[in-house]
Formats: sequence, structure tokens, C-alpha cells
Amino acid sequence: MINKTEILAPAGNMENLIAAVYSGANAVYLGVQSFNARASAANFSFEELKKAVGFCHARNVKVNVTLNTILYDRELEEFKETVKQVAACGVDAIIAQDLASAKIIKEVAPSIDLHGSTQMAVHNLAGALLLKEMGYSRVILARELTLDQVEYITKNCGIETEIFIHGALCMSLSGQCYASAFLGGRSGNRGRCAGTCRLPMSAKGDIEDNHLSLKDLCAMEMLPAIEKMGVKCVKIEGRLRTPEYVAAAVDNARKAVAGQPFDKQLLADAFSRSGFTNGFLENRLDKNAFGVRTKEDSAKTKETLPKLRALYRREGQYVPVSFKFIMGETESTLAISDGVNTFSQQIAADVQDTDKDFSMSLRTSLEKLGGTPFYLENLECDLIPGKYLPLGAVNAARRNLAEILLPQRETVMPHPVKEYEIPVVKHRFTTPELVARFENIDQIPMDYCHLFKYVTIPLEYADEIPDTLKNKVILELSRDIFGKEEKIRQQVLAAKQSGFTRFCVQNIGHIPLVEGCEIFSSFTLNISNSLAAMEYKALGVENITVSPEITLEQIGRITADVKTTVIGYGHIPVMLVKACPMHNVKTCANCNGKGFLTDRKGMKLPLLCHGKIAGYREIFNPVPLYIGDKQNEINADYVSLNFTVENKASVEKIIKKFVDGAPLGADFTRGLYYKASL
Repeated sequence: MINKTEILAPAGNMENLIAAVYSGANAVYLGVQSFNARASAANFSFEELKKAVGFCHARNVKVNVTLNTILYDRELEEFKETVKQVAACGVDAIIAQDLASAKIIKEVAPSIDLHGSTQMAVHNLAGALLLKEMGYSRVILARELTLDQVEYITKNCGIETEIFIHGALCMSLSGQCYASAFLGGRSGNRGRCAGTCRLPMSAKGDIEDNHLSLKDLCAMEMLPAIEKMGVKCVKIEGRLRTPEYVAAAVDNARKAVAGQPFDKQLLADAFSRSGFTNGFLENRLDKNAFGVRTKEDSAKTKETLPKLRALYRREGQYVPVSFKFIMGETESTLAISDGVNTFSQQIAADVQDTDKDFSMSLRTSLEKLGGTPFYLENLECDLIPGKYLPLGAVNAARRNLAEILLPQRETVMPHPVKEYEIPVVKHRFTTPELVARFENIDQIPMDYCHLFKYVTIPLEYADEIPDTLKNKVILELSRDIFGKEEKIRQQVLAAKQSGFTRFCVQNIGHIPLVEGCEIFSSFTLNISNSLAAMEYKALGVENITVSPEITLEQIGRITADVKTTVIGYGHIPVMLVKACPMHNVKTCANCNGKGFLTDRKGMKLPLLCHGKIAGYREIFNPVPLYIGDKQNEINADYVSLNFTVENKASVEKIIKKFVDGAPLGADFTRGLYYKASL
């Protein structure tokens, strides 16, 4: 069965890949030994990748390679060589997050399809259209979109869309989670997520709660509707899961796409966290979206997995072939073709008389392709009336031809590669000017604003900004664009008409919305190298806030061809979430939009709800980042004080300390500025 919608399965190792293919996956995604977002999976050496591609292509299965981490400047040459090796293996597509990755892939191996990783957090039409302009052939949409939003983007973006339909859900938007990096030193954007959201975290102060743990996604029943929308690919999460899990998910996805009954309970038994949710797709994000892996879940999985092994013990037959049989008196010919390759064999055997229809017996014989990936699609035969050939000879020829065809199909076709020189970086040596970012108007101490070159304020406060401050203001677009693209366009237009010219983008999908303006970026674009900075400059971003996941030394080496900002103070928003953890203890009607989450060590993480304005929540690091007493070590154009949960009195004190270069005098962190995340 060939699906219009491609079923994409996880392959954390070769056993899982075989399970996916034998179960009927149309494509697999996997990582090599570096630069992929599942560093803890077994992954593939280049030699193993080549064998995997041959195995998959022989069975009409595509191979997508994940090179979807953010990169450091020192890694760009190694990344380029990795792309060459991947191209030599003949893969079908590369999944990338970093714009530096995309640039190198397009320059070195332009014939490989480029897919925009879900780590890019693309969740609006403008973002998908921009990726199309940049040469991407597919966008993997954010998991937090509703079905209606997926449909709208899919039908209007002009490139392929891919969505997750089964497996684990991250609490934060992918690419927008810094919890593992700031709380544990292991960056999810570098493929080393420590699973912070699965650890105890309570919205009511009880360290035994798990209020950041979402149930796994299972949207199998939605697959017929998703296929009708035109979604090209549905993705199963799970490169760290078992082959039994992979096989069960693929098998049931095939059935669901075809509109056939599938076994949701079996999927839950294979792996779940207190059941399933499809809350994002249905826009139902109450407390029922949350769940943990219970002892009962684990026991059920242990009992169920052995029963699932039959799903991938034998070859699935998904490759159509044609046979042509020409009967001769003493020698006959049998040929096999897959539409590209054709092989024939002479059968030296005398025909014999019969009063039966030999064509039926011949078809039955040639349909016996078990143990191979082939199935008989078409038979053309030229027979002598009243004659038949002993079927033993036909069977032997059939087996031999299948054995010849299979290795021919496993031949890897490398992609051509081109030489590409990583641009030489122009270094800066500068003392940064001071800028500030405020969460709301009430925080702004007007008497201190003369200290700042720029002041960043959320776009929704544009009408409240005093005229005396307008010449300094950068208006910041909401991190959440879900279904709000046109509203944001209108807000930007109104702001421009009011005289504002500078805007801060927090997502690649913001850039087209402020075209023609002076564009600044938030750290949320995850810019961690000079090539990515130059790529964003080419898109119109003139000043970037560098990722706080790299060291001050690395920040100082970002090319001087782009203006850079480093965060000097602020509670880093470590998660951007749509599903509010406060739903575990209260409803929106009983909430003031603020709260705390308590982790297993008793640390309190502030939470701000932007629901009434934008419909998202930010969870902040429990202590602020501070380098006010290290300003002589900052080599950037600007250093920013980012105020979020502070009141005006606290803001004034912090500004004074920073300007004086004094210690903060309270609990703080240097973040990752002196120790790069893993």
C-alpha cells in the first residue's frame, strides 16, 4: 500500500530502522554521530548510514538525516565535512535548524532536499513562505499548532509540510527551551536535553508533583483528515524508544491513514504517560493534557513488547515489480522489472501438454515473493496454447531474479558536492553601549532612560509609549504567532504610522511582518555563530541578540559585520509554553497570570501568562543572569538589561548596580558565559 501522506518513523539505531521499514514506513529519520538533536541515541556512523540508505532505498523508503543542532564558529568546517559525507551516502533530505547549517548544505550539496526543523519553531504562514524563498523544500511545523492552523499553512505555503502525530511532547516549543542548559548545563539546542520537564516540578509548591510533564501525543484518528489537508508527511517521535514501539506506531499509522481500524490501546501499552493527548491539535489544553509514566504503564509495556515483535520479523512487501514470461518449446524466458532495473533469465526446460489454464498457475508461482520486499503488480505472458512449464523451474528463476534485483536496488547514488569556503570572520573590539528591555510600561523608570541607547517594549504597548521615548524604542513582536499573523501585521502597520521604525523579531516567521523596517532580533533566534548572523543580516536583521547558550569568548568572535547584543541581566525565559502548568491546580478564571513552579531542590521558577494578550506562557530561570561586574569582558556592540518579573523599584536598583559595575548583591548566575553548554 502506498500512502499519499508519508509516514516518517524514528530510527535511533539499525534495529529500529529495520523495524520501521518492515512495518511499512515510507521514510525514516536518523542522526549521525554529531550535530543531531538526539545525541544520546546510538545514531549511525557514515559507513552504517551508507548501508542504511541502501537498505531503505531498495525498499522505496526515504532517509532523512537530522543535522539540526545550533553550531559554534569552530564547528563550521567540521559541519561542512559532515555534509559531504552524508551526501556521499545518497540520503534524501537533511533536517536543519541553524541558518548556518542550511547555508552550508545548500552550497555544498544543493541536490539534497532541505527540511526546516521543528527546532525553528515555525508556526505561521509567513515563516513557512520565508523558508520556501530560502530554498527549503519542507517545513516541520511546531507541535503546538491546531489542526485548523496546520491546514491554513499547508494550503497556502507552497512547500511540503510535516507534523508530529505520535510520541513524546516537549513542554516548551522546540528550539525555545533553555531549561536543560541553564538548570543542568546540557543544551537541548545542542542535542543533549536532560529532560528537565520530566523531573518533579510543582505549581502548588509540592516537590513531588510533575506539572511540566505532558502526556504523549497520539493523533492516529486524525490521520484521514490530515491527509485530506494535503500534509505531506506525518512524523512519529521516538529515536530513543524500542523497535517494538516503532513497529507498533508505524503499523497503526498505516492503518489509520487508510481509514482502517487501529489499536490505540496497543499503542498505549507499547508506551504512554498515563494515556495520550492531542490537546494542541484540538486546542484542548486543560489539566488532562498532563501525565507521567506510572508503574502501571511500565508494567503494561513490559508485558506488551514481546507481542509486538512479530510486526517486524518479516519483510513487508511494499515494492511493486512486473514479470514478463515468454514460453518456448525447449527454452523460456522470465524477466523481472521494478520500473528502472530489468533482469531476465533463460529457463531451459521442455514444455508439456496440459488441458488447464497455465496462466493462473504461473501467476500463483510468481506471487510467491515472501521474504523479499517485492510484490507482483503486473504480469505479462506469451504462452503456447495447451502447454505448461514445470513450476519448479519457474520458482527457481523467480527466486534468482529477486536475489539479483535486490542488491541492484541497494546501490547508493551519491549526491554531487561542491567546494565552499566558510567566510572569514571580521572581529570586533568594542565597548558595548547599554540597552534595556521591559516586559511592560509600568516597569520603566523614565528618569533612567537617558542611560540607554535603545529601549525595547512589547508591541502591544505602542499606544502607551510617551513621545519623549519614541526615538529610543524598539517594539518587540510577541513570541506567539499562533493564528495571530494578520493581527500582528495590523499592529505593526499602526505602529509605523505612529512613527515607530524599529522592531524586534523573536521568530523567523516575524521577519516578513516587519519588512522594510530596522530589524533587531531577540536571543530566541538561537544565533550562535557568525555565518548564521550573516544569513539573518541577509534577511534584513541588522542587530542580533546572541544566544545566551554560548560563552562570552564565543560571543566576542561573532563577525563584526553584524551588530551584536549580549544579555547582561535578566531572568532567562527557559521555556515558552502553550499548555499552562497552572492548569494542574487552578483554572484561568481563578488565576492572576503570575505564579511560581517549585523544582525538586526547592528553587522557584517564576511564570508569566500572556494569555490575555498573546496566549502563551513563559517560565523563567529562578535566579537572574548577571555580568554587571564583568563588563570589561564583554566584546559586543550592546549589552542589554532584560526586565521581566521585576517591579520598578527593583529595576532602578539593578540599573544602578550595573552602571556602577557593582556585584548584584543577591542570588544570580553567570549562565553559560564562562562554561559552554554541552
